[in-house]
Amino acid sequence: MTAAANWVANGASLEDCHSNLFSLAELTGIKWRRYNFGGHGACGHIISPPAQDDPILLSFIRCLQANLLCVWRRDVKPDCKELWIFWWGDEPNLVGVIHHELQVVEEGLWENGLSYECRTLLFKAIHNLLERCLMDKNFVRIGKWFVRPYEKDEKPVNKSEHLSCAFTFFLHGESNVCTSVEIAQHQPIYLISEEHIHMAQSSPAPFQGKQSVICVCTEHIQAFFPLSVFPKQ
Repeated sequence: MTAAANWVANGASLEDCHSNLFSLAELTGIKWRRYNFGGHGACGHIISPPAQDDPILLSFIRCLQANLLCVWRRDVKPDCKELWIFWWGDEPNLVGVIHHELQVVEEGLWENGLSYECRTLLFKAIHNLLERCLMDKNFVRIGKWFVRPYEKDEKPVNKSEHLSCAFTFFLHGESNVCTSVEIAQHQPIYLISEEHIHMAQSSPAPFQGKQSVICVCTEHIQAFFPLSVFPKQ
């Protein structure tokens, strides 16, 4: 029996195939740069400034606004931070993006090798990009999961629109960055409003329920309220 006959008999085609594995990027030709704070020693200020005044965090925010692939992390020393930027091709225009007190401490090319540390930070930078795209579509993040909250008066009927997703990254072959998407279904999630707070405060026995609904405020702070907090409809 020919391969074509097998194909017809099995009724299989690429259009009928589904996968949770996706190829995201090719590492060949990637370049990166690492910055730290150079104005007050390697670690910066003795007392950490507010986020909007921190040179690393401020530069990280500007990089996101410029659609650069970037990530920041704390160094092994307390209160030390680093900023990593990744790109392909020509060097991006960083004028007005990188804080003037930051200095370059490392530059790398794909041709010179990609360390495990650098690869891990690249995965985190890609995750930051995915997170920002999902946030723009009204998703919120709880731990490793992204989920779209229900609207105030929306009933949890069409649950398929509110499925949770999480991403795991790995390297296929030598240079192909892939992600595995995990799909799950969590309890209904709502954004906390002032009305919810008043309802919780006025409930006679707010913490006796066994089943909980998760609420997330606009600052993505998690709070858990038993269903008994909310009056029955």
